[in-house]
Amino acid sequence: MSTKQPKQPKRSAFDQPARATSAATSPAAADFALPELGPDGTAGLRLAIKRKRPRSWELKHQYGQGYSVKGIRPDINLWLLNTAEALGVRVAEVAVYALKYSMSLVESGELNVRTSINPRGALLTLFPGGYDQSGGAEVQGAILQLAKRNKAARGKGKTGKAKADWKSKPVTWTPFDQALKARLVEYCRDRVTQGEFITYLLEKARADQQAGLLNFNPQPRAASGE
Repeated sequence: MSTKQPKQPKRSAFDQPARATSAATSPAAADFALPELGPDGTAGLRLAIKRKRPRSWELKHQYGQGYSVKGIRPDINLWLLNTAEALGVRVAEVAVYALKYSMSLVESGELNVRTSINPRGALLTLFPGGYDQSGGAEVQGAILQLAKRNKAARGKGKTGKAKADWKSKPVTWTPFDQALKARLVEYCRDRVTQGEFITYLLEKARADQQAGLLNFNPQPRAASGE
């Protein structure tokens, strides 16, 4: 009489066969290592290695030598850009020249800075009718022109939208006269926002330029051995 062999259970494709030897005794055990953990515990991703790169030029010519200001009115910003292009100089140079001119008028008493209570903030305001409304329709036109310039600078195929939140977007000028920056910051301290004050000064410079009272005279850049 034949005896039936016990029926073996079916194996799953996901079952792993038992190893004849343990990992400790296997000669290939040393070849395997746990994967390094990357961000969020993802296995197999190496953490980014910080590489030191020389930044001598940037440290000397850029870092700590700029000036970033939020709330520069778009029509003023566009005037700076157009003036710099017409003169063939950097925008920062036009900004420094114009701000030095207007700041000297403030410090000499020729330009009276009149502040008013700002119902929307703790500091005073230079524009009683509302800083957002100052500049009128010219501001909206400047926003559209700046959007077109940014789109052209990014190249074809890139789309851009005209952003109306210009009060929260910083404008940076590099390099900037740090002594002038200190004078501007100190004057605005606990008084008015820097964006309003800078716009106020540049608005005066623009008006005087258009009236022929302020002339920009760019000089040839001196040759440098750097």
